[in-house]
Amino acid sequence: MRHILLIAAGLVALSAPVFAQSSNRVDRVSAQDFERTVRQLETALQSRGFMIVTRADHQNMLRMVGANVRGAVTIEFGKPDMMRSSLPAHPEIGLEMPMRIYVWERADGRTVVSYHRPAAVFAAYGNPELTAMGNMMDGMFEQIVGDATR
Repeated sequence: MRHILLIAAGLVALSAPVFAQSSNRVDRVSAQDFERTVRQLETALQSRGFMIVTRADHQNMLRMVGANVRGAVTIEFGKPDMMRSSLPAHPEIGLEMPMRIYVWERADGRTVVSYHRPAAVFAAYGNPELTAMGNMMDGMFEQIVGDATR
């Protein structure tokens, strides 16, 4: 009986999703296709004063080495005025800035927008000012990603 339970537990583990979502990571399924979601995300960021620093197209990079994957892009962005007020006082936060959001296609063709909650990222530094900034940014990210995934 014990062997049957171990085998059953192993089969359940094999059928589980490949990734585990932490409470600090947000995955939001979009109502739009991949390209439209990316355009809407960039528009939502820019309309709120964020500058797109870079757009890493993972799909295109992998094509260069003969791999075909579904849509996958990381958008890095920031607000220069926000960085001006936080980086000089807390240079360690430069590791987290610019911020990033990942847009990707699942095997079923649905598009997902993923990011780490800024509140959790900034709270890890143990500084009340950075924690407050992260809390404020959580609300902004929710709105931006909400706009992008409608």
